Amino acid sequence: MTINIGDKVRFLNDVGGGLVVKILKNKMVLVENEEGFEYPINSKELIVIEKAKKNEPVIEKVESDKTHFSEDKQEAKFNFKKDNLTNIVFGFVRNIEDKKDGFDCYLINDSNFSLFYHVVLKLDTGFKKLDAEILEANTKIHVVYLSRDEINLGKEIIIQILFFDNPLEVLKPQIERKIKIVPLNFFQEHLFVENDFIVEKAYIFELLKENFGLGQSNKTNEDFERKILEKEIPEEDKSKRYSARQERKTIEVDLHINELVESVVGMTNSEILAKQMEVFHQTMTEAIMSKAGKVILIHGIGNGTLKASLRESLSKQYKLHFEDASFQEYGFGATMVLL
Repeated sequence: MTINIGDKVRFLNDVGGGLVVKILKNKMVLVENEEGFEYPINSKELIVIEKAKKNEPVIEKVESDKTHFSEDKQEAKFNFKKDNLTNIVFGFVRNIEDKKDGFDCYLINDSNFSLFYHVVLKLDTGFKKLDAEILEANTKIHVVYLSRDEINLGKEIIIQILFFDNPLEVLKPQIERKIKIVPLNFFQEHLFVENDFIVEKAYIFELLKENFGLGQSNKTNEDFERKILEKEIPEEDKSKRYSARQERKTIEVDLHINELVESVVGMTNSEILAKQMEVFHQTMTEAIMSKAGKVILIHGIGNGTLKASLRESLSKQYKLHFEDASFQEYGFGATMVLL
């Protein structure tokens, strides 16, 4: 039986099933389950339980020699040696253009395998699919752009990878890696380094690194998580233990709307709050980038809406400690943030 996009299928040799969303080459199809995850699977291992509705477009199972990834996303192959090295890397590059403020995400396949990847962002509210594509051997691809808000709200980035088409006919198990999102780290300049794969400095994570014949490293998810912990907790530089420490500066910002705009005529309450929150986020980014010690947010008393919004963002997005600022200096109208 021919399998088409839109068919509901059940796995022949496993529990579960889903909806066919893409036809791949070599009799492979992409199946999306109820949770929104997509899996490549051989069509011979599927049973069609419901055909696509007639009023829905049906795409015949015809596969060309070209894979289905976008050519503008796929970048030029590396100049690589014919070795057995497998190095899979995920990198973040800061992107600030016009009104954009976020990070470009890249996946690098420095190996002789082709691979299918599936990238998901974990949030408090569930999972958000970022991308799913085929990536050829010794190639990199721009996966997605993540805004600053998505970084602040995200908990983890989950990358699932299935290897295929190795010229040496070596079978590799599929892997899953989880990158824990620590928002502060994305604004630490020293974590963005020169690398062999991306022109700009990047925040780099090695998902898999193997060199057959010379031992293997970073092979399991436990190895990967251990390396991330080592990256987050750098070894102490004992030579600086007794050196004088410079006092970190305090940044103060007055968020009263009259201090931010020339006139509030015509502005709604929601527009006023949006402007105040915009200045708040700009101030927090500046404070983190400049390695400030404290931030004083002057919000006034009012009806408490701005104060509540600020503290919710500090708690859920920035995950920073805060408390009431000095009563003698600010009364009840300010919050102090400790960085």
